[in-house]
Order: sequence, then C-alpha cells, then structure tokens
Amino acid sequence: MPDGKFRLESKFLTDTAWNYGAFAVMAASGVILNFFIAVSFGVETLGVFNQIYAVYVISAQFAVMGFHDSAQKHTAELDDDTDRRDVVSAAAVALAVAFGFLAALVLYVLSGPIGRLFDSQPVGMGLALASPGLMFFAVNKVLMGVLNGIRRMRAFAVAQAFRVTAILVVCLAIGVMDKPGYMLGISFTIAEVLLLPMLLMMVRPKAEHFANGEEFKHWLKTHFNFGSRALINGFLAESYIRIDIVMLGIFMSDQHVGIYSFAALFVEGLYQLPVVVRTIANPVLVRLLGSGDKLETTRFCRRVAGMSGAIFVAVAAVVLLVYPYLGPYFPDDLVALSHPLLMVLAAGLAVYSIMIPLDHILLQAGQPGRQSLLMTVNVALNVILNLTLIPVFGLYGAAAATAIAFVTASLLVNAATWQWMGYRGGVLFAGTRWMPLR
Repeated sequence: MPDGKFRLESKFLTDTAWNYGAFAVMAASGVILNFFIAVSFGVETLGVFNQIYAVYVISAQFAVMGFHDSAQKHTAELDDDTDRRDVVSAAAVALAVAFGFLAALVLYVLSGPIGRLFDSQPVGMGLALASPGLMFFAVNKVLMGVLNGIRRMRAFAVAQAFRVTAILVVCLAIGVMDKPGYMLGISFTIAEVLLLPMLLMMVRPKAEHFANGEEFKHWLKTHFNFGSRALINGFLAESYIRIDIVMLGIFMSDQHVGIYSFAALFVEGLYQLPVVVRTIANPVLVRLLGSGDKLETTRFCRRVAGMSGAIFVAVAAVVLLVYPYLGPYFPDDLVALSHPLLMVLAAGLAVYSIMIPLDHILLQAGQPGRQSLLMTVNVALNVILNLTLIPVFGLYGAAAATAIAFVTASLLVNAATWQWMGYRGGVLFAGTRWMPLR
C-alpha cells in the first residue's frame, strides 16, 4: 500500500476513534439527562424539554445558514494554503455572527406563539431562554466546520463532548436548585457561551483576516451563495430526525410526546453512529471528488458505507437487548410503552445507516442546490407520512412513518449520485462488474 494512502486510512481510523469517544460521551449524557428529567420533573417535562430541543435545533439551521458547510468544504480544498484558508474562516464567522443574532431575535419574539401552537406554555417559556444561544451556536458551528475541513478531528471531538456535557451539568444544577422545568431551556444558551472561548483558542482567527479587503468580500459572497443554497439541506437534515416529535407535539399531549421522545432519544443516539463516519468522511470526499478519480471515490464510499452499517447493527442489537432492563429505573411504564416504538424506528434506521455517511455527497461535490432538493424530497415524504399515520395510529403511526422515510431516503441518495454525478448504478454500485464506470 502506498505511504500516502496508508497515512490517509490511518488518520481516518484514528479520527473515527476519537469521534466515537465523543459520541460515547454524548450518548451517556443524553441517557443521564433524560433519566434525570423523567425522575426529577416527570414525563410531561421530559416531553417539554424534547420539544424545546427539537425547535431549537431546527431554528439553529437558520442561524448558521449553511455557512458551516461552506467553511468545511472550502477549507478542505485550501488545506495547504494557510493564508487563504484563514480568510475563508474569518468571512464565515462574520456571517454567522450577523445571521445568528437575527435568528436569536426572531426565535425570542416567536417563542410565545410557538408555545401556543404546541398548546404548552412551558415550551414557549423554555424557548425564550434558549433563543440567545442561537447566535453563539452559529459561530461555534462555523468554527467546528473549519476544524472539520482541516481535519483537526480530535479538537472537533473534544468540542462536541464539551457541549453536551455542559448542557447536562446546567440541567442537573437547575434540578438541584428546584427550578421549574421550562428553565431547562437555558442550558442550550449557557453551553454555547462556554464553548465559544474554547473554539476560538482552537481555530485562532486573527483580526487582520476580517479586514483583508477584496478577498474577504469575495468569500463573504461565496459563503452566502453556497450557504443560501445549502440552507434548505441543513435545515431539513436537522429537522428530518425530529419531524415525528414536532408533529406529535401538534397532535398529541406533552405526556405522549414524552413517551415517544424517550424512544427517539435512543434512535437519535443510534443515528449519530453513522453521522460520526460522515463527519470524518466529508473532507476526504471533497478531495476525492475534486481529483476526478471515480474508481477510488466509489471504493472509499463502499468502505465507509459498510463500516457504518456494521457498527450500527452491532450497537443497535446491544441497545435493543438492554433496553427492556431499564424499566425499573424509569417511572410510569416509560420503557415498556416506548420499547415497541424503538424497535420500529431502529429497523428503518438500520437501512438508512448504510447511506448516512454519504448523504451529503452532493454538497461535497459543490452541488448545494441539488443537495437541498434531495433533502426537500426526503423531508416532504416524512411529513406526508406522519400527517397521514399519526391521526390514525398515534405514536405507532409516527414510528412507522419515520421508519419508511428512512428506507426511502437511503434509496434516493444512491439514485441522486447516479442521476446528478454520473455514477452508473449509484455510488454504491458504480465500478462493480454489474455497473462498470464506462
């Protein structure tokens, strides 16, 4: 094996290990947090917290406006040109500050109406406390995009773990101080404020890069054009895994949402397994796609898809086996009521886990508009299925709708690489004896 290729694969595996370590921290924090909220505040407050979280994460995509995707892609392309890369980073940060502030203001103003839409005043009050965090989130997301682009994945992993740990610690403190449940929303703001100095030290943007004349203006325009076309993808990608919770919040009570969101917590944790692989794969894909070597690109895609699927199946099997034994530790038959929902969701996600590491491949190929179109189709299908099945089957309708949407999304990603990137049979099958590249 050539030395360059060995170093590439060795770094990929090392980066993956570090980020799975961060994932382990995230997963443990999520389980502890949901356990703490359910026991200390009740299942209804658990539903409130997860609705706040869902709306906050979706709103955050408007705050960052796809600038993190642009920063990640373009810093990956300019990895050897430090001066230009630093200007690219500075321009993305400047845009994140402006749009993050605007998004924070809008969410604060709309927090009351959103609470009324969900028929839950605590949801609205919690969102008002979370809203300032959007501005800091936007900047942090861009800085983490830079770390990803230049493949400083250890620093990326540390930042990921710090964020979720900070949220957990703040929520535990709120519980210890016996504050009302809606105040858990402030944990998102505090976590982002604390994370910002750490990321600034890691990336070290310099003042002169924000005043680099014409090149700075050029990258402002480039980021805005790329980000505005990628926005829909970012917004919908984050919404995609939470559509069922948002829809249930409209149709059903906080208590029902609490039951479903407990299963969804584990599904979201399982979803992060292939997302970790995608995060590591993205900057590598930028370089492979830029080289024009379709054969090596398809080989890489099949390796990461296979690795992702194998990891998912192994971890999901353990989760499904252990899950029923959590019953005695949670109130109100929470585990027994949510276990069937988890099985349905995990089955659909098992199929999608193969394609999740590649589901941003159009973005890495410089096609953010088509990436957004693809995700629009995926989300529209998910929404239609949930609208159709929830009124009839309730919680099980949401689970079935989401599982079907996962399976369909995996097929559409592969089809998109065939249609728009010229990989005959899709990127998973192109270059095989059944689907030769030429």
